[in-house]
Amino acid sequence: MMMKMSFKFNESTSMMNMNKMNDKMMMMMMMIMIMITTVMMMKKKMMNKTMMEDQKLETVWTIFPSIIITIMAYLSIPVLYLNNENKMTALSIKILSNQWFWSYNYINFNISFNSYMMYKKKFNFNIMETDNKMIIPFNTQIMLILSSMDVIHSWTMPSMNMKIDTIPGQTNSSNFQTNKVGIM
Repeated sequence: MMMKMSFKFNESTSMMNMNKMNDKMMMMMMMIMIMITTVMMMKKKMMNKTMMEDQKLETVWTIFPSIIITIMAYLSIPVLYLNNENKMTALSIKILSNQWFWSYNYINFNISFNSYMMYKKKFNFNIMETDNKMIIPFNTQIMLILSSMDVIHSWTMPSMNMKIDTIPGQTNSSNFQTNKVGIM
């Protein structure tokens, strides 16, 4: 039931943190929407035609959004820092994008392979499935180091809530840890 009202199940710790923050923000927005709707229903008469200024009302609609933004920042800044924190990594994977394939290099194990795109078949996502999948260990801190050999590409792992652009001449990195066994 909850799956229909929120995101898919958490398969990484960063995704779990983001989903918790999103749920808190959505609850806050729902409460604000209910409160505003209730006030509007209670004040059915048209007051705004004759009202030229109301210092009390203007103060409220200036301070109230400021309080809401402060609460949102208070909830989201810790998640931002937790997700971008550089932790001790047990495995580093270097990913290079090429025009028609991805090159993976497991730096710790001296293993490398190429992964080519699979064209649309019956049970795969169009342009997102590859023939060789990246294998990651369970409950291990992993660092991805990404770059491009030719043009800008976008590397994604939707189940882990990850999408990283690879840009020629620039190195991007990301840390994550999976908390589920299976094909991501």
